[in-house]
Amino acid sequence: MRKKTVAFILLGIMLIALGMTFKRPIPQSISGFLMKQDPLEKADLLVVLSGGSYDRGNEASKVYKAGYAPLVLCPGGNLLRDFLIIGDTTYESDLTKAGMVKNGVSSDAITVLRYGTSTAEESDTVLGYCREHHIRKIIVVSNLFHLRRAGKVYRKKFAGDNITILMHGAHDSQYDEEHWWENEYGLIALNNEFMKTLYYLIKRK
Repeated sequence: MRKKTVAFILLGIMLIALGMTFKRPIPQSISGFLMKQDPLEKADLLVVLSGGSYDRGNEASKVYKAGYAPLVLCPGGNLLRDFLIIGDTTYESDLTKAGMVKNGVSSDAITVLRYGTSTAEESDTVLGYCREHHIRKIIVVSNLFHLRRAGKVYRKKFAGDNITILMHGAHDSQYDEEHWWENEYGLIALNNEFMKTLYYLIKRK
């Protein structure tokens, strides 16, 4: 654990050094580290991670309608807790599908799997689906700040099945990722993602 903590600190120092070397503002270098995105290519399946139905669903709708994948998978077992006040047991994954259908994506093209309350758990669900349906390449849509951590989880887990992972980011409608320090939501989002990254370094195998 101590070695991983030291490695994380050294990583922060390296990011600052890179920002100074390439004359890029340090805050942008820090956020740029998280936004590890792949070029879009044709794939067998579009996976929309839960946790941001509005932004991720909107971006996934654009990717789908551009013809990059014929099918969509919305995993996630998190209930929309505020809705429980009125007795509504809608899942985040259901809301993502509803948003995509509203954006013109065919309901028949979207599968919802209501399981997984974390990135790691959702990846188990997605891997099982890919094995069952012989999927060889997927596009994973999540928020930009989430891409590096989610990409690491998916690539490690899917490597044994030779399934290609392409990470694609959705801009957050509450803040500008390139100027995250100017907005409270951006400050919280960046802090949360780095804390989760540290947690995964320490706790995950």
